[in-house]
Amino acid sequence: MMMPARTAITAVLVGALLGLSGCGLRVAGTDGDLVDDWKPMAAAKFDLPTVGMCLDSPSKAPFDPAFVRSTPIECERGHTLEVVLVGTIEGKAAQAPEPPAPGSEGYQAAYAACGQAAGGYVGGDWYTGMLGISVQMPTRAPWGGGLRSYVCSVYALSSAYGVMSFTSGSLKGALAGDAPKALRCLDVVGNKAANGWWDAISALTPIDCAQPHEAEFVGAVQIGTGAGGALPAKDVLKKWTTDICWPVVATFMGLSRAQFDNREDIGLTWEGMSKYQWDAGERHQRCFVLFSPGKKVHASIKGLGTKPLPV
Repeated sequence: MMMPARTAITAVLVGALLGLSGCGLRVAGTDGDLVDDWKPMAAAKFDLPTVGMCLDSPSKAPFDPAFVRSTPIECERGHTLEVVLVGTIEGKAAQAPEPPAPGSEGYQAAYAACGQAAGGYVGGDWYTGMLGISVQMPTRAPWGGGLRSYVCSVYALSSAYGVMSFTSGSLKGALAGDAPKALRCLDVVGNKAANGWWDAISALTPIDCAQPHEAEFVGAVQIGTGAGGALPAKDVLKKWTTDICWPVVATFMGLSRAQFDNREDIGLTWEGMSKYQWDAGERHQRCFVLFSPGKKVHASIKGLGTKPLPV
């Protein structure tokens, strides 16, 4: 806000001084040019987080440099976000008067770059882990000051339905080696319908596959590839997801589709899709096999084939 005011005042002063010099007057001790020694205002500087930095954030709020400076925390302490990329907004998006909003090409490009960076950081496809990603854009004030950086972070989940959790220790390499954050077997929190099957499921929490559990992750799939516009209706998303997830479950179990259709003790659920995810360009769904309510199995069903469930 100071720049226009200072520019206006400078113009008045220069005009007055030029009027004096036009009369042949020179101020003692000067070279006659009173503006050539003026230094331009320094560009605004912003303290950005670095890759590997952990942040204590209660939510995925828009990126604010002042906020980030005040909240870095040792990764061994409880935290939510871990920075995996500090990217730069480029092209037309960088010339816009406001930072990219979800649904814009600029935001979707940043989200895609964030996903790639997250995969490299955790050592595997982040969709296969109890993980989520966050893209934080500058708020309006730093954007107006020239900031064109965005911050991409990864965070741990307490439920496979996308609930952010506090975690201790770094997530770097969390899907490499023995993959401590990999999605495997899960407990189901939900209600039983009148027909004896699951009705509404509110959470899928991780549990060791040797322990009694009611669900298992079978893979991540892409839906609506290339689809743009607004978030599709729930019935459209359901059809897209079930049409792709069912074959994935059958393959996971080592069954043909016909063999799989004959099993009545197996069901399907998926992660879901929010408007924010869709607008960001997300087109992946996580597929989970479900067992009948109350029927808990004690091992993975990968390659189970036509055998009974390991209850």
